[in-house]
Amino acid sequence: MQPTTTPCRRALVACLASLCAALAVPASAFAQGTQPAQSWPTRPVRLVVPFAAGGPADVLARFVGVKLSAELGQPVVIDNKSGAGGTLGASDVAKSTDGHSILFSSTGALVIVPAISKNLSYNPDRDLVAVGQVVITPSVFVVSARSPVKTLAELIAAARASPGKLNFASAGAGTTTQLGVELLKREAGVFMTHIPYRGAAPAITDVIGGSAELFAGDVPAVISFINGGQLRPLAVAAATRSPALPNVPTTAESGLKGVLSGTWYGVMAPARTPPEVVTKINAALNRVLARPETLAFFKEQGADAAGNSPQEFAAFIRTESRKWGDLARYAGVTLD
Repeated sequence: MQPTTTPCRRALVACLASLCAALAVPASAFAQGTQPAQSWPTRPVRLVVPFAAGGPADVLARFVGVKLSAELGQPVVIDNKSGAGGTLGASDVAKSTDGHSILFSSTGALVIVPAISKNLSYNPDRDLVAVGQVVITPSVFVVSARSPVKTLAELIAAARASPGKLNFASAGAGTTTQLGVELLKREAGVFMTHIPYRGAAPAITDVIGGSAELFAGDVPAVISFINGGQLRPLAVAAATRSPALPNVPTTAESGLKGVLSGTWYGVMAPARTPPEVVTKINAALNRVLARPETLAFFKEQGADAAGNSPQEFAAFIRTESRKWGDLARYAGVTLD
């Protein structure tokens, strides 16, 4: 005689079936809290900018965020989490599990700080995945408009004549504003004394006033001071001239082809993000970067739109890691 199926037994069987179905869902979907790629995003996307509101990175990120909102069909909300050279924001996204957090990161947090610090709370290679490169902003070597130095060649000649007498300001140890000059020093075979500041603003102020002789700033950070007649540009650290500074020679034109420096920004996601979602964000990002209004806006900011695949961006990050890591070790730059 077969046992009678009771309502309690039927409920238990249904519960077990639901549990088995849940266990069949990929672990990444639970970790991320995401829906399938075709329906992602299902709520606002948080774009973490690891720099203060109002700065060059924030301005670029907010422009891109608005355009991405239209492409993704959900609001892209900017979340400024500044501090520690961009690593606080990077760590936040690396540890996020909400499935809707991405990072607008830069050279420092992804390649420079990891090379010179042993106490990071995240590993970029392990905890983050490349989505796509957004923008490149070359550095420009500037001096006070009152300086007697008119060209990069004159600066190098002065540094050779009096080793250590010339000072250069930076936005802090381990930043591109330091390493750009360290690269110049290495390639030109000169020595200048480093003066680190707590950010670019006070460094620029002291160069304008003459307390420090040189600064290597991203074009967006210094172009207003150049146009305002407070700073004199000597050379752009790029292979081609900047559209924002068409009359300023490049380091290559100045005989220093190896001095290529600047800051780049790109979008990263937590490593557990499904590949299909990464591909979807990348496609949306590249559509944004191809728009005429995007190209025009970046040109106004002294920046160049990038755009590539996740694989290309990941390869670029590896190349940059070797370049800046080797230079930091050569110059003895550390944070710990």
